[in-house]
Amino acid sequence: MNFSNLIIFVILMAGISSLNPVAVDTFLPAVPAIAQSLSVETSTIGVTLGIFTIGNAIGQITLGPMSDRFGRKPVVVLGLSLFIIAALFAPYCTNIETLSLTRLVQGIGGAAGRILSVAIVRDLYSHEKAARILSNIWTVSTIMPILNPFIGGFLLAYYSWTSVFVYMSSFGIVLILLAIFGFKETIREIDREALEFKSIAVNIKSIISNRTYIYYTLVGSLSVSSLYAFLSISPDLLITQLQQEPSTYAWQFAIVMCGSLIGSFISSQISIRLGINQIIGIGLAITTVAGSTSFILAYNGFFNPLTIIMPYFVQRIGENILTPQAMAGAVTPFPEKAGLASSILGCFRQLCGATVAILISYLSDGTPLSMATAFFLAGTVPATIFILSSLRNNKHQISNNK
Repeated sequence: MNFSNLIIFVILMAGISSLNPVAVDTFLPAVPAIAQSLSVETSTIGVTLGIFTIGNAIGQITLGPMSDRFGRKPVVVLGLSLFIIAALFAPYCTNIETLSLTRLVQGIGGAAGRILSVAIVRDLYSHEKAARILSNIWTVSTIMPILNPFIGGFLLAYYSWTSVFVYMSSFGIVLILLAIFGFKETIREIDREALEFKSIAVNIKSIISNRTYIYYTLVGSLSVSSLYAFLSISPDLLITQLQQEPSTYAWQFAIVMCGSLIGSFISSQISIRLGINQIIGIGLAITTVAGSTSFILAYNGFFNPLTIIMPYFVQRIGENILTPQAMAGAVTPFPEKAGLASSILGCFRQLCGATVAILISYLSDGTPLSMATAFFLAGTVPATIFILSSLRNNKHQISNNK
């Protein structure tokens, strides 16, 4: 693949990977307006994020094996189709139940992007190269979460909340055209038994019994759970409780997402010189410090945009340093089952996120304490797993050298 084709490939994969950010981040500034329109509490709309994420989990555990059986391209097109249909239907929802169902379907479709981009990159590249390419894709796709709240805020300034779903459908239509006409199949060999129950059960067992896979999946999934805590109640905290405009929230959200962009860029650059575990260690050190800072501030009653945004900005840097490395490390042992391995990883990650989003929305008391607690745990728990795993590996190395 020459340089120009590589650029086109990265942009296309980044666009597909941005389906979830488009569906979520454009939606966030509209949360208070949607809550008012549907006559529910603002925090209740946060639960729909959890519903969307559950749809994502369903999509990732089903679309991955489907891509192993039928190829990556047709499944990408299927996912985009579901995403577009749900976005077109959402403006006609008149209650929280139908909106939640629509978001569930949209979540299933949106899963095709991020999960299949990992499998597609793994089809074409091996271990360290795959991590570097994924870091580049993450860097490009992180631009969308920065832009999306501004787009949502702009649409709300001139149109109703339904306009954000028109934007989502338009974004999906552009991508489905690119996928149909600008993307060639990457899978080398179709797995004709990929959808057979016995085969799936055997493959799942072989994947989830792999210590390397479990390690990278836990570290990556638990670290990124903080994002779902932020997404679920930050509109309530920053717009409703602190009485800010959606346009102000867009700027604050952009700052957080700049942290994601910086982290992805750093990850792509240092992956040339450092190993996967070294980079993950750097990312976890940052997330642990930032998450602890958020918790200390919230516990002591600090509640303003600065004490919410700045520590989480730093935490996002750490999370995006380690995320592409953890994902590449997880799927590398399974080159012939990359689709299923990516699906299980993505499903677990999304279920963690959905659980956090729903719990934080339910437990929120109008202060940032519940969110900050999630930030703290998202930093310290995977860091503990990393330390224990490193100690275990060092012990084995010492034993082997004797």
